[in-house]
Amino acid sequence: MNVDARLLGLIGAPLLAGLAACAAGEGWTLPELKLPEPLAHPCVACTPEELERLRAAWKSEGLPHKAVLWRVREADKALEQKLVFPRRGGQHNQWYQCEPCQHFLIHVEEGHQCPRCKKLYTGAPYDDVVFNRVHGDNLRGLFDSAWCYAVTGEAKYAEFARSVLLGYAERYLQYPYHDNACREGEQAAKSGGRLCEQTLGEAYSLAMQIAPAYDLVFNFLQEGERAKIREGLLLPMLENIDKNRMGKSNWQTWHNAGMLWGGAVLGDAAWVRKALAQQGQGFAWQMEHSVTAEGMWYENSWGYHFYTLSAMVQIAEGARRLGVDLWSHPHFRRMFTLPVAYTMPDGTLPRFGDDTTSRLGGDERMEAAFHAYRDPAILAVLLNEPRWFSVLLGRDTAVAAERSAPESAVFPGAGHAILRAGGAEGLAAVMTFGPFGGFHGHFDKLSFVFFGRGTELGVDPGRAKSQAYRLPIHSNWYRATIAHNAVVVDGKSQDGAAGELLAFAAAEGLAVAGARCDKAYKGVAQARWMALTPGYLLVFDALDADRECRFDWWYHHRGTGVECETAKEDGSLPKRHVGAEYVKNSKAGASAEPVQARFAAERTAMYLLADAQPGTEILIGDGVGASVEDRVPLAALTRKGEQAHFAVVLEVAGPGAPASVTGVAWEARDGGYAVTVSRGEAKDVFVFGPKDRLEAALDGKQLLPKP
Repeated sequence: MNVDARLLGLIGAPLLAGLAACAAGEGWTLPELKLPEPLAHPCVACTPEELERLRAAWKSEGLPHKAVLWRVREADKALEQKLVFPRRGGQHNQWYQCEPCQHFLIHVEEGHQCPRCKKLYTGAPYDDVVFNRVHGDNLRGLFDSAWCYAVTGEAKYAEFARSVLLGYAERYLQYPYHDNACREGEQAAKSGGRLCEQTLGEAYSLAMQIAPAYDLVFNFLQEGERAKIREGLLLPMLENIDKNRMGKSNWQTWHNAGMLWGGAVLGDAAWVRKALAQQGQGFAWQMEHSVTAEGMWYENSWGYHFYTLSAMVQIAEGARRLGVDLWSHPHFRRMFTLPVAYTMPDGTLPRFGDDTTSRLGGDERMEAAFHAYRDPAILAVLLNEPRWFSVLLGRDTAVAAERSAPESAVFPGAGHAILRAGGAEGLAAVMTFGPFGGFHGHFDKLSFVFFGRGTELGVDPGRAKSQAYRLPIHSNWYRATIAHNAVVVDGKSQDGAAGELLAFAAAEGLAVAGARCDKAYKGVAQARWMALTPGYLLVFDALDADRECRFDWWYHHRGTGVECETAKEDGSLPKRHVGAEYVKNSKAGASAEPVQARFAAERTAMYLLADAQPGTEILIGDGVGASVEDRVPLAALTRKGEQAHFAVVLEVAGPGAPASVTGVAWEARDGGYAVTVSRGEAKDVFVFGPKDRLEAALDGKQLLPKP
């Protein structure tokens, strides 16, 4: 990163946290582990004090009682149903798809049906996906019932939990070994399982449901029953999980959680030590190698950040009850506080990578984090009404904290620049320039999302809600560059690449960031500069190639439609363009004049205005959102040559309000660029580069560098 100290001075102390070159893990050592002797159950599900809080709430009246009553009612529902064990283990949700339609199936009496084409699917693997749901219902009932026995003392709950545990202990080793590619036996990968198709799922089930339930009903079980559960279920699951060592992976984090909880309830310290200390695998190693110093999980997706964080919380809370403090690791704390800085005006987090929609809320992860840290920023996102975990951990829900207004910030390790400008429209934008996120990362370098008027505007599609990982739509749309607010070169998706921050600065009513990437496309270098004001977002791109290229500048906007006077003819993308098959209702045109498009929505109007350049082509239409049926309006500008420049203003206004931006133009200046945005008689001038140079004057008022 090359950020001029002069520019850092513009940011202000509150924003420097994201830029601090902190060696977050230095000085932290893994505490020594020694299991209590004798081991009293429950040993990891809760402490005696925590259990007594739940029991007291159950016996009381008011909201704490209702928080516990919720789980009792869930357990009662499970007891009312006939306990059914499927004849084999479950299969991944990704198979529950109609391949021609790339649409999620629904379960009907005759089998499994596509709601679009009505084709009926029967047998494996579709039945196995439903079996997976039945297993999930059984294990949730097990977990709820075990807790209800511990809290109420009623034997009926323990009897149900015993039936589930013994039922799976009898069946686990009899279930066929299989993997998520539908292979069985010796043909299946080492990532497979028996109850689940992946060690990932088995580790989750062991850590979150089976081991806690066994811990809670341990004293109800006879020694012979414990032996059956230990030998037929707990140990085989642990051994299956351990054979698939994943290292830097969210899988391994869940493996560690399974090993800690499974080992703890068995009283086997070796499994617990392996979960925490194994080189290249354990919790301590992962915190140093899989989490940035700022606290972002390396896959750069909030969905997988929180998915992994759930496992880490389970590890840390289990370890805490065994007398080991993992919460003190500095990286760990930042995993909870970092998302606060990313919260967008609609309360969500930017949908980068394989994510649906993540939101920072009052769940058990944040409850546990507040219990550990007592941080007001964490308290501010928690619910002010008792819930199961707030009662368990003893938080006084009458004590609240206000959320502070997030500011512009840059996080070089995670690779995100967050721009906020204040004002009535409440605009915010985030550009991603950091490391490639691997399997769950997307080819989206230098793309951005855009929010305003309390809603999502510029869209990153994340992933399909149906987890269509194996289908073409995942690779050709959700992960592909075309689906992001980015520049596509020659109709191809980027290579997995990292960019670098050029500069970042913020002043009152303005935030600016610049980043560069020269590895996303071979022989092509791109610099993108973004400037956010209270009324609009300016995006300026400079691309330089070693050959003549087609450059497509894409923007996707949440709304009801898009109009453009220039794009009146039926048009389409070249068939070789990755993702072209998912763009529908397209119109096209060409112009040497400025190009304007208008996106309509219920709460906003959004105007796209691009600079004039001979040979500019424009295409409008709609693409894919959460599914093939969720259509998102889009616009694409095309320019060709060895070099290309795009100066585009995205202006937000109320429904029916006219655009106030009347022009945008750029010129080369002193090795960099000067971009002028006209608002009638007013002129806003931005100077970008070379390197980390930033200047900005809005209507003649100099904001950067600060006068």
